[in-house]
Amino acid sequence: MNDKLLANVRFYFAQAVFNNSCHFKAYNRLTKKKIQLSNFVVSISAITLILLILQIIGLEQKNQGLLNVLAFIGMLLTGISLIFEIFNKEDKSEQIFQHKIYAEKYKSLRDEYMSLIEEILSNSTTDEQLRIKKDNLQKRYSAIGENAPETTGADYKQAQLGLGLDGNSGEEFTWADKEIDKFLPEQLRLKK
Repeated sequence: MNDKLLANVRFYFAQAVFNNSCHFKAYNRLTKKKIQLSNFVVSISAITLILLILQIIGLEQKNQGLLNVLAFIGMLLTGISLIFEIFNKEDKSEQIFQHKIYAEKYKSLRDEYMSLIEEILSNSTTDEQLRIKKDNLQKRYSAIGENAPETTGADYKQAQLGLGLDGNSGEEFTWADKEIDKFLPEQLRLKK
């Protein structure tokens, strides 16, 4: 067994696991934000509709004071709604979709790295064949990373928490064997 090759593959396996988690956290964050914005717009629309109904009732009752108050509140809500739409006109659906796609790409890569770890540990393939597989996975990992949408620091921290990492080291892209072993089935761990 080639220890350096195994260490390299384990490192990129952990990276794929982490990036998968980051993109799922970004997906969840953006989905939650989209739902919150949608609920806000629905609430304002519902209140405006109720105000219109109350204005009709006020017209029938010939209550000018009520009509003035309702008209003012209705105009205010319409203004708030317009301003809100101007500042939040960007649809997050495409970003949400992109994070989901890249999370799935990293998940697929993670599974392939896990299979390669199994091959390395089983000594069933030559070092040359293993290196070719590792190099191909490395190229795919780089291509995915080049095109992936950006995640935030909050996504990064949420991924750390979700994966049970302490997050205190402050270092990105370093992995202890113990941390990598958390992501692997028991049979593929170094420290069983």
